[in-house]
Amino acid sequence: MTLRSRTMATVLAAAVTLPLALPAASLAAEQCQAQVDAALQKHAISASDVKSMKVTARSRGGKAANNFRLDAWVRLNSCSGYVMVNMTRGCLVQQSYTTGDCKIEGLPSY
Repeated sequence: MTLRSRTMATVLAAAVTLPLALPAASLAAEQCQAQVDAALQKHAISASDVKSMKVTARSRGGKAANNFRLDAWVRLNSCSGYVMVNMTRGCLVQQSYTTGDCKIEGLPSY
């Protein structure tokens, strides 16, 4: 196989694989809702204080389509920062912390 053929094969493989990876991350984000809710409840953050929440996939830098972690960005009504919930792709909560002027007892703030 020539260099040009290998390059074309690599580009084609990436073009086919990338769209398959995005739905997997999106689906995992939807499935993690219960774990995010539990993490918030653990720190006495009421559902009425949650202004918005967005779960995003963060690449871990590898070539595999399933090499990502999930971050829940939770905006509260009571402050202008975020409560961050970092999870594995399987929704296991790794850590939680706050940003900006959000201060929650028991959570580190950055």
